[in-house]
Amino acid sequence: MMDFPEIDDSSSSYQQVPDSALYSHEAEYALIGSMIQQSDLIDEAGGKLSIADFHHPACAELFEVVLGLRSRGRAVDVVTICEARPFLADGQSSVAVVGLLVQNTPSAANFDEYARVVKQRSVARRVIAAARIMSQRLIDGEPLDEVMSQGQQAWVSLEAEGLDSRRRYRFIKDILPEAIDGVDRRFNRTASLGFDTGLPSLDEFIPGICPGHVVVVAGTPGSGKTTLGLGIAERVALVKNEPALVFSLEMTDVELTNRSLASVGSVQLKHISEGHSMTDADWPGLTSAVNKLMDAPLIICDDSSLTLRDIRQICRTVKREHGLAFVALDYIGLVNGENKSSSRYETVTEISKGLKRLAKELAVPIVVLAQLNRGPSSRPNKRPTKSDLRDSGQIEADADVVILVHRDGESDAGKAGVTELIVDKNRHGPTGSCRVQHQGAYHRFVELIGNSYPSEEEVEMGRPLSNKYKGRRNDEKF
Repeated sequence: MMDFPEIDDSSSSYQQVPDSALYSHEAEYALIGSMIQQSDLIDEAGGKLSIADFHHPACAELFEVVLGLRSRGRAVDVVTICEARPFLADGQSSVAVVGLLVQNTPSAANFDEYARVVKQRSVARRVIAAARIMSQRLIDGEPLDEVMSQGQQAWVSLEAEGLDSRRRYRFIKDILPEAIDGVDRRFNRTASLGFDTGLPSLDEFIPGICPGHVVVVAGTPGSGKTTLGLGIAERVALVKNEPALVFSLEMTDVELTNRSLASVGSVQLKHISEGHSMTDADWPGLTSAVNKLMDAPLIICDDSSLTLRDIRQICRTVKREHGLAFVALDYIGLVNGENKSSSRYETVTEISKGLKRLAKELAVPIVVLAQLNRGPSSRPNKRPTKSDLRDSGQIEADADVVILVHRDGESDAGKAGVTELIVDKNRHGPTGSCRVQHQGAYHRFVELIGNSYPSEEEVEMGRPLSNKYKGRRNDEKF
């Protein structure tokens, strides 16, 4: 151990905790010594650490002095430090202290390790301090939800600070092997870019719903946005056999399960819901759907009181315990805010930003369902645009892809289920639109036979098109 005068820790709240858990004076001594020995490390230390990260008061004081000299363009050595501050706050001579540090520093080459230890111990101390504050606030009678929410935000911040900053960036030479390996595996079809939607005409625009991406599916009530979102989740779980988590704040888990039974088994949802109207022809399809869904990694949460904090916590739990490949949220406008005094605009803005961060953190795609405002109803063609998203423009800003579900219920084509899927934003591909068939009775979308799309002229003329626009056979989805 270095022969460095120790501070009196008799009044410290940390005296009963092992030194290795909450502070390492040895690492602090060596860090300051390395900065003085090798001045080009000062800027790096300043970017990683703050004065508050040091437990030893003398080390914190010397760190401040060294950064101050550096910022003024002064040389940093024993002489300049002692000239700037002859004596430390505890009365020790700066010459004696700095001389010991420089003399006893093992090696400046280990600077990164010294900095890592100092930072991690600092985060550990603040975790304990935060826990004590939360405990006291609960004792004082503050609401549990409010204390937990602020505590989680503090923990996420501390967790990020504890990471090695070198892991937050990479040189392209280190990324290239991973990128080329991905190209090779996709070329050999041993891997795909992301999850497909099950609708080839839509996949022409979106070659894959990729990890870290946020895909917004928006529409007016009854347009089929839930059908599309749940359909993609079903495909991830059934076809890819990957865990898909669906948050439903509008429908119960039983209602969503009934829709999956109808979609997968080609049984009319009305028959499943009523029960008494089930026919002899329905039972084989229902049995088949049960067998397929029984072992499918499709997970449903129907808690209507969810906040962003709840969603984040559930996603992390599911990923840790079961794995997680896909998340769908129905829908963002129903997620509760954690700050009751915030406006709905501010709340949805924060939720949208949080979902984007969550997608990147967990490396999963998140399909976010959203409502449209009444803007499209005032237009002659009633076609929506991404600017019609309700509550906050941040939803559009955070989305990698925006899909607008549009069906004109007044036209014959619309009455026949012909639905336009408008890809109005696509960071990684083209925009455009395609038409698919909404099979409402089975709660699913399918491709139109032969791509027999109605022209704008036919739609405007309102010709009887219900027999022309038919979807695939009912048994072709899975």
